[in-house]
Amino acid sequence: MTSSAFPVLGWNQPPALCDEAALSANTLRGGAYLAARYGLGVLVSVGNMLVMTWWLGPHVYGLFVTAISLVAFLATLSRAGADTFLVRHESPPNQAMYETATAIILIVSFALTGIAALITPLLVRWYGTREFAMPYLVLLATIPVSGLTGVPMAKLERELNFRRIAAIELTGQSLGLLAAIALAWVKAGVWAPVAGQLVWQAAILIATASAAGLQLRLRLHRGQWRPMCSFGLAMTLSLRTWQLRTLVNPLLVGRFAGTEAVAFVAVAIRIAESLGAFRLAAGRIAIAALARLQEQRERFRAALENALFLQVITLGPLLSVFALAGPFLFRFALGAKWTPSLAVYPFVAAGVLVNSVYNLQASALFVLEKQWIVMRCYAAHVVLLGAGTWLLLPRWGLIGYGLAELLACCAYYAIHRGTADILHLSCHKIILPAAAFTAILFLPRLITK
Repeated sequence: MTSSAFPVLGWNQPPALCDEAALSANTLRGGAYLAARYGLGVLVSVGNMLVMTWWLGPHVYGLFVTAISLVAFLATLSRAGADTFLVRHESPPNQAMYETATAIILIVSFALTGIAALITPLLVRWYGTREFAMPYLVLLATIPVSGLTGVPMAKLERELNFRRIAAIELTGQSLGLLAAIALAWVKAGVWAPVAGQLVWQAAILIATASAAGLQLRLRLHRGQWRPMCSFGLAMTLSLRTWQLRTLVNPLLVGRFAGTEAVAFVAVAIRIAESLGAFRLAAGRIAIAALARLQEQRERFRAALENALFLQVITLGPLLSVFALAGPFLFRFALGAKWTPSLAVYPFVAAGVLVNSVYNLQASALFVLEKQWIVMRCYAAHVVLLGAGTWLLLPRWGLIGYGLAELLACCAYYAIHRGTADILHLSCHKIILPAAAFTAILFLPRLITK
């Protein structure tokens, strides 16, 4: 199962931030709850990966990854930025705003689902096989479900109720895993992870709607939908431009290297992103917490610098330890047939480490309404990753994809310049630890050579 999608403020805060007791306390608790959620989520995610890869094998798992990657990208579009608009709105959203957001999301969701179903013949022609088609069509049902979840989730995030969010997301993920394991046990093949995904998304929608106390009514209120759509367009273009990178593996790797190569790259990405899951909490808390410091630029800058350092020294060791222990773990946990994933892991992990730094800076730019800087960066990132994969994969195999991941990191310079010009942000103290951890990631590869 894929994520879609970071602790920020709280630990080692500058003294000035601690004066704002309510914000500090809420952020500390929110960071702790989400950190715990993502920590436990890593265990569930890795458990799911181990079960699916061991029982399904590279080919069947590659079919699922191909289908879910395409659907997950469309699901990220379905919210149309309406959920983020609700989170960052200066005054508490009223019922009319929630109803308008629900209507917008459903309209977009059903439109995307219909278009996705219609292009199935084109995808079959692109891949030269229809094995993925039925799982793909069934998984399309999760698009409106995932989209609707954004409305009650936005209410909970706005309230900084991360404890409830953490419990809901972990429970939904666990239920999905249990469903997948049950079907994998009876040899249901690709339908095991498909069913797990359906259970996961449905459970989260039901639980968030109940926890938020919202009735998901559909109504487009005059005066509400225009600003929501305007903000959502900018937000969607920037954030979802980034999500285009998730299509490179199923579309380009699948096209040039086959289904099994998609599975190998997906496992490497899953491991790196699972170990880096804490960065997901940071992005979610950053928009809600930093929004309260928009008019206090010095506090805003100090909090962001502190969070960047925390990201690197927390994430770097996790990624590095797996790089060193990976050959041993793969041999006993997944089997020798999955070792090609180890070849691409250092490149993917380096990309995750670099992204952990610029993801927080992107969140800060969103709060400051500089979405277009982020969009330009993400567009360049996707172009470099796609072009690099297109050119290097046929020549170098999976290593070619890994080199494309490193090439795409050059695009983050746009975000770096944006935050440096606006906030005078300094990243000097994270350069040395980031470089050291990156070197460790490639150490096993250098030794084996």
